[in-house]
Amino acid sequence: MSQVLARFYMQEVTRTPYYTTESGRAMTTGEATRVKLAPVKGEPFGPATPQGAIDMLIVNPEAAKVFLDSPINREFSILFTPV
Repeated sequence: MSQVLARFYMQEVTRTPYYTTESGRAMTTGEATRVKLAPVKGEPFGPATPQGAIDMLIVNPEAAKVFLDSPINREFSILFTPV
Protein backbone atom coordinates (compact mmCIF):
# COMPACT_ATOMS: atom_id res chain seq x y z
CA MET A 1 0.00 0.00 0.00
CA SER A 2 1.37 3.42 -0.97
CA GLN A 3 1.35 6.38 1.35
CA VAL A 4 2.04 10.06 0.77
CA LEU A 5 3.53 12.26 3.47
CA ALA A 6 2.92 15.98 3.06
CA ARG A 7 3.60 19.03 5.19
CA PHE A 8 1.00 21.79 5.35
CA TYR A 9 0.81 24.99 7.37
CA MET A 10 -2.31 26.52 8.88
CA GLN A 11 -3.29 29.68 7.01
CA GLU A 12 -6.54 30.38 8.78
CA VAL A 13 -8.74 29.10 11.59
CA THR A 14 -12.19 30.56 12.25
CA ARG A 15 -15.25 29.68 14.27
CA THR A 16 -18.49 29.54 12.35
CA PRO A 17 -22.11 28.48 12.94
CA TYR A 18 -22.83 24.86 12.05
CA TYR A 19 -26.11 24.19 10.25
CA THR A 20 -28.16 21.09 9.63
CA THR A 21 -31.24 20.73 7.47
CA GLU A 22 -34.52 19.59 8.94
CA SER A 23 -37.68 19.40 6.83
CA GLY A 24 -35.96 21.48 4.14
CA ARG A 25 -35.01 24.28 6.57
CA ALA A 26 -31.49 25.16 7.64
CA MET A 27 -31.20 25.21 11.41
CA THR A 28 -28.25 26.34 13.53
CA THR A 29 -26.96 23.30 15.38
CA GLY A 30 -23.89 24.75 17.07
CA GLU A 31 -20.41 26.02 16.38
CA ALA A 32 -17.90 24.52 13.99
CA THR A 33 -14.28 25.36 13.22
CA ARG A 34 -13.07 26.01 9.66
CA VAL A 35 -9.39 25.29 9.08
CA LYS A 36 -7.51 26.22 5.90
CA LEU A 37 -4.13 24.60 5.24
CA ALA A 38 -1.61 25.23 2.45
CA PRO A 39 1.45 23.18 1.43
CA VAL A 40 4.86 24.04 2.83
CA LYS A 41 7.39 24.87 0.13
CA GLY A 42 10.90 23.46 0.24
CA GLU A 43 12.66 20.94 2.43
CA PRO A 44 12.28 18.20 3.29
CA PHE A 45 10.01 17.75 0.25
CA GLY A 46 11.76 20.01 -2.30
CA PRO A 47 10.33 19.60 -5.80
CA ALA A 48 7.85 17.02 -4.46
CA THR A 49 5.94 19.75 -2.59
CA PRO A 50 2.25 19.36 -3.41
CA GLN A 51 0.15 22.16 -4.82
CA GLY A 52 -3.33 22.90 -3.55
CA ALA A 53 -5.10 23.38 -0.25
CA ILE A 54 -6.97 21.55 2.48
CA ASP A 55 -10.16 23.17 3.76
CA MET A 56 -11.86 21.42 6.68
CA LEU A 57 -15.02 22.14 8.64
CA ILE A 58 -14.66 20.43 12.02
CA VAL A 59 -17.75 19.97 14.21
CA ASN A 60 -16.06 17.85 16.90
CA PRO A 61 -14.88 20.32 19.59
CA GLU A 62 -12.01 18.08 20.77
CA ALA A 63 -10.66 17.71 17.24
CA ALA A 64 -11.02 21.45 16.60
CA LYS A 65 -9.04 22.22 19.78
CA VAL A 66 -5.83 21.02 18.09
CA PHE A 67 -6.14 23.87 15.59
CA LEU A 68 -7.70 26.50 17.87
CA ASP A 69 -4.78 26.09 20.30
CA SER A 70 -2.17 26.38 17.51
CA PRO A 71 -0.73 29.61 16.12
CA ILE A 72 -1.27 30.62 12.51
CA ASN A 73 1.55 29.24 10.29
CA ARG A 74 2.05 26.15 12.50
CA GLU A 75 3.09 23.23 10.31
CA PHE A 76 1.40 19.85 10.32
CA SER A 77 2.63 16.59 8.80
CA ILE A 78 -0.21 14.78 7.05
CA LEU A 79 -0.03 11.13 6.04
CA PHE A 80 -2.39 10.13 3.26
CA THR A 81 -3.13 6.41 3.27
CA PRO A 82 -5.65 4.64 1.01
CA VAL A 83 -8.50 2.95 2.87
